[in-house]
Amino acid sequence: MKDTEGLKPARPAKSASRAKPDSWQAEKSQMTRASILEATLQCLVKIGYAQTTAEKIASQAGVSRGAMTHHFKSRAMVFNAAAKYIIEKRAEEYERLIGGIVVAPGTLPSEKHMRESITACHQYYATPTFVALHELLRGARTDKALKRAMTALEKSLDEKISDAMLKRFPYLAVVEDTREMLMDLIMSSMQGVAVDMAPHLKKGKRLERLLDLLAAIAMREFSSAYAAADASGTAPGNARASA
Repeated sequence: MKDTEGLKPARPAKSASRAKPDSWQAEKSQMTRASILEATLQCLVKIGYAQTTAEKIASQAGVSRGAMTHHFKSRAMVFNAAAKYIIEKRAEEYERLIGGIVVAPGTLPSEKHMRESITACHQYYATPTFVALHELLRGARTDKALKRAMTALEKSLDEKISDAMLKRFPYLAVVEDTREMLMDLIMSSMQGVAVDMAPHLKKGKRLERLLDLLAAIAMREFSSAYAAADASGTAPGNARASA
């Protein structure tokens, strides 16, 4: 038998050892890219679209200008990537916010649930991601390429929000037209409050009255539409009003 002591490792072992630095390099590159996108979001919130330059993004991210250029060749490229990043965060935030609203299986929502949903919507428009998205939309008014990207991404976000809501509250599928109408009413109202930043609607009684009113309207319209669907036999027969 030949003595195997002192033999060099087989070539596959060398390949495996070389894969580790490559994997680490890829992970580092991904982390740098994520840092740049998050820095873009922060710049949009702090200084707005017009003042957000590639240099300021790089400084916020703590990376060199060369590293910035390696990942994004132009300001337009980083904005397009940041738009997708922000839209994805918006969808995650919405799903997390409505995740705390619990309607027992086999029951219909109460006005309390409607109020909780509207409060979640108000919180959804009070996050930094909304400010960043709003700044990108302002920029898209004069940037045709960004406008095309934002139009597609906004449509995607709307679909993700609708899917999240229907997954969480499947009974809304029975009254789709009413659900869509109420979403338009509530979302546009809360977006208006966030954009206008009127002092009397930041917090306090006037804001609470507005949220209560929207909840009452939503409950009335939903109940009416669901009753009509029930009378026509298109609503599930085992659902009952929630206490």
